[in-house]
Amino acid sequence: MDPVATRPRPTTAPTYRSHDDKLSEARARSWGLDDVVDAVFFAVAALATVWLAWAVIGAGWHVSPWSVLAVVLFWALLAYLAIPRLHQVLTWLYVPDYFIGRTRTTDGVLGDPVNLAVLGDEDDIHEAMTRAGWVRADPITPASSWRIVVSSLTRRSYPAAPVSTLTLFGRGQDFAYQKEVEGNPAQRHHVRFWHTPAGWVLPGGRVVDWLGGATYDRSVGLSTLTGQVTHKIDANIDIERNYVVDDVMWASQEASTEVWPDFFTTYHDRNGGGDRIETDGDLYVLNLHDVVVDDVRSVDLARARALDARASRQRPGGLLVGLALVGLAVLADAVRLVSDSTILLTAQALRDEGVAHPEAVAYWVVIGLSSFMTTLLAVLAWASWVGHPRSRTALLTVLTLSVLTTAGHITTLGVRHATLVSIAGLALEVLALLALTERSVQRWQRHRKAERRRRRAQQR
Repeated sequence: MDPVATRPRPTTAPTYRSHDDKLSEARARSWGLDDVVDAVFFAVAALATVWLAWAVIGAGWHVSPWSVLAVVLFWALLAYLAIPRLHQVLTWLYVPDYFIGRTRTTDGVLGDPVNLAVLGDEDDIHEAMTRAGWVRADPITPASSWRIVVSSLTRRSYPAAPVSTLTLFGRGQDFAYQKEVEGNPAQRHHVRFWHTPAGWVLPGGRVVDWLGGATYDRSVGLSTLTGQVTHKIDANIDIERNYVVDDVMWASQEASTEVWPDFFTTYHDRNGGGDRIETDGDLYVLNLHDVVVDDVRSVDLARARALDARASRQRPGGLLVGLALVGLAVLADAVRLVSDSTILLTAQALRDEGVAHPEAVAYWVVIGLSSFMTTLLAVLAWASWVGHPRSRTALLTVLTLSVLTTAGHITTLGVRHATLVSIAGLALEVLALLALTERSVQRWQRHRKAERRRRRAQQR
């Protein structure tokens, strides 16, 4: 048992102090202008997505092939866009961001528990896990995401398939290791690792180098919280924790372990996918300091680190998808202007004002406005692609105004009387707004902004 600190008995009558020196280091996060702007657009995108889901299901609420498609689109919008974004907005308000022994999903809800700790370096973990037959998971990229979809559908083995991101200490896992079960991509052992911040201590004052979360994927199914297709984990996560520790101890005789009983409260709960989880609250600590690292495996680890670094430098997928959707939305708006009564109504208004050749004037006015908006969006999209600090904010502003205008027009006409082109254009704009407000896009833009500042400071 560790010694228990005691507080000396006061020798004088106590007086209330309004501040504790130890708490002075833990301050609430300060909000800058960029934080406020991003939060506003983040919430606007969430509300716009919910409205879009309602518009889609309302437009297809009658017996027809379109109604079937509308129901499918409604589910996809809710499961993959609307509900996750609402989770992110709401959990920011009520889910604690300090360490409570639980990870968080990218949607902000509580994820898998922390049930493992490690003493040692990343090289030690790589050596120990590789000896035991575990494979380091690939980073999430468009190529690896596509590969895991194909492997799941064709039931082909993908030993290094990426794992979903869970956050701890405000960031995703540093890396993960996994072991497929009989080459079945739907079933696998896997464990995520997070490096603890400098100077950080566990409750009770203990210090470890890494924290981990080990769970067993038993099948592929639908999340009960969002309806997304995801891996379903086995409820008894302690069995997987014990398996990881025993596997490492069997493969590496230099490794040792100790158990901190009842470190967390024993509980039954659900994770971010809605799966039941059960744990006895014990924390297993692996000591890998004495593990001898093989030179060949050091080379493999260096390659894996290079792959992770290259993936982290890539522009986030949300930025690429968002800008592509902006281009499609511009095209849809152009089709709508030509196909609906915009030109005819403009010509009639000009004719009432006594303008000569109203049809030609209306045509060029509409074409001119469309060309101006296309050019403006193209410039803002290019500037956002290169990481200009204010370009994304300007682009989000234009998209928000366009969404509000189109949504108001559809609401006035009635959802069932809106044209398919109008709803498609609105959907593209809302999806672009949603993609460009993703956390990964925000972080990438701020990273580029910080790099630009550093380069300017070096030039001076």
